[in-house]
Amino acid sequence: MQIQESLDIRCVDDDPASLEAARSLIRAHLVTHLAGSGTSFVERVLDALPSPYVPPEGGIWVAWANHDPLGCAALHAISSDIGEIKRVYVKPEARGRGVARRLIERAIREARVRGYSRLRLGTQNTAIPAQRLYESVGFRRIDAYRAGDFGNVVFYELSFGVSPAAPR
Repeated sequence: MQIQESLDIRCVDDDPASLEAARSLIRAHLVTHLAGSGTSFVERVLDALPSPYVPPEGGIWVAWANHDPLGCAALHAISSDIGEIKRVYVKPEARGRGVARRLIERAIREARVRGYSRLRLGTQNTAIPAQRLYESVGFRRIDAYRAGDFGNVVFYELSFGVSPAAPR
């Protein structure tokens, strides 16, 4: 089922309300996966926001419907030519409505603009709908390139081919 209402994707750099919404969404994402065992980790991540997802290498985007934040996604640099999508989370009541797809499509566009030639991400091996989404937009499974944040993680990469690098 696709999202019915108007969906607005906002960058936290342009909207202080979106930064606060991103903190709340990322907290929910981390708490869900850490099952209470990593509260100090959660607080460190939240206190550092918007870092490490800051321009010109990255960003955080929040999907809004009306005045309700539904989900978020973040982008940061692994290297000068490889970006990584992190912190993809959609509220349970908004899942299956195209919110994650819109956020991933936005992150892919932003990665291209920033001149990355490849884009990577990791997701839990039990997150089958997320894996299907990533594969549907061109990501392919790869070997692990870092330790997983939590749980059993599968890794993906999307190659853009050669494109002119954006000014940094």
